[in-house]
Amino acid sequence: MNSLREMLIYALGIFVLKGLGFVMMPIVTRMLTQVDYGELNFLVSIASMMSLFLTLGLGDILFRFASSQDKEDNDAVMRQCFRLSLLCSMLFLALALPLSGLIMTWLPVSLRLFDLQLLLISLSLSSLLTVPYCYFRMTHRAVPFMVFSVAQGGLQTLLSIGLLLSGYGVTGMMLSSAISSSAIAVAVLIYFRVHLQGRRASFSLEHYRYIAFIVCSGLFVYCLNGAENWLVVIHLGKQQLAIFFAAGQFGLMISVAFEPFRMWWYARRFQVHETDPELGAKYAVLGVQIGMLLAGSMLFMAPIMMDIMLPESYRDSISLIPWMCLIMALRFHSELLNIGCFLKQSARWTSFIDGICALHLLIVGYWAIGEHGLTGLLATMVLTVLIRGILFYVISQRLVYLPYCKSYLVISWAIFIILLSINISKVTGYRLIEFIILSINTLLLLYFYRNLWRGLQFSAWRRYISH
Repeated sequence: MNSLREMLIYALGIFVLKGLGFVMMPIVTRMLTQVDYGELNFLVSIASMMSLFLTLGLGDILFRFASSQDKEDNDAVMRQCFRLSLLCSMLFLALALPLSGLIMTWLPVSLRLFDLQLLLISLSLSSLLTVPYCYFRMTHRAVPFMVFSVAQGGLQTLLSIGLLLSGYGVTGMMLSSAISSSAIAVAVLIYFRVHLQGRRASFSLEHYRYIAFIVCSGLFVYCLNGAENWLVVIHLGKQQLAIFFAAGQFGLMISVAFEPFRMWWYARRFQVHETDPELGAKYAVLGVQIGMLLAGSMLFMAPIMMDIMLPESYRDSISLIPWMCLIMALRFHSELLNIGCFLKQSARWTSFIDGICALHLLIVGYWAIGEHGLTGLLATMVLTVLIRGILFYVISQRLVYLPYCKSYLVISWAIFIILLSINISKVTGYRLIEFIILSINTLLLLYFYRNLWRGLQFSAWRRYISH
């Protein structure tokens, strides 16, 4: 399966799974009060944090240590990863459900106990999908990934709409998540069971050290990408969290649009680096430039989408969009220009960098939101992702030097800054100017990477689509 076709199939699966969530946004924001919507989003934030411990970074382990030429060795690593995933999931469920009342007392806002328990069940079952999904990606089996993703997104959306219309509110949303996660987890494991038969790899201290550093790094990344919700709800309450989260969804749309490239590239970047480091560097820069193009496109599209998706009470969210787009543009650098930090020293530098940046965001952000509100928090987030991107780039290059094309990044940043300035200043005809600049940016990318596009098997792709 060639790269373009594989990314298109990933795109279909991800856009249905995540896109249906965005389709639900105008329904949910109209059927829930802002306080209830803020509560729902706080539950989502809790889920993001707990999933870091449940998945144990096993996807990264699979990509890092199952990249040999021997398929049986790779499958043995996969089976050991799944065994750890199953043990962790069952242990989590056995401990978390009885202690859910105690967990409630630790939270800064009041929630319904049943909602939290449904969330815990959904999390434990969803975590079982991590290893099978990553194995599908690693072995170029994009179609099963797409089918199960579409099924999960469709089932959860239908259940959510039905339960919302029945008046179940936030509880209905949690119930739909638990039911759909359970159904898809059972279906995936039945389909995947044949791959789980056979010998398991024996993990050494190096493997478990890698897991520890990845989990720590993931926790710190959560502080960078989710802890701001806790700061908002502590200082400003559930209603302001709803406004902030609504704007954040448009930043999330950028990430979802980038997901096909991310899923395709992350599953093979170590293999590409081993065989052709120059090509790996080219793909990494291409990823950053695609991400920045998507962030610039969201500057153009967000006002139109907000008019369609959000009720009038959420109009304050529009002023936060430029901040979200800038944060995402910076975030792509630290995500993609960092392979040396994962290849050397058991990925300990990832934990070190993310830990420093998380501490910076929590301390400075806590002060800034108290003094300057959401603007202070967003400025802190921009500064934090900038520091993170610089640290990852500098340290990664010292560990493993790669010949990144810096002139391409400079061009992308010049275009993005112009777009951002025009969007904020609202000069006469700024919508047309933004469209022209985005078109030029797209054409430049096609020109810069014309050798990559020429190498794609378009004839094979057309035959595949026709069938």
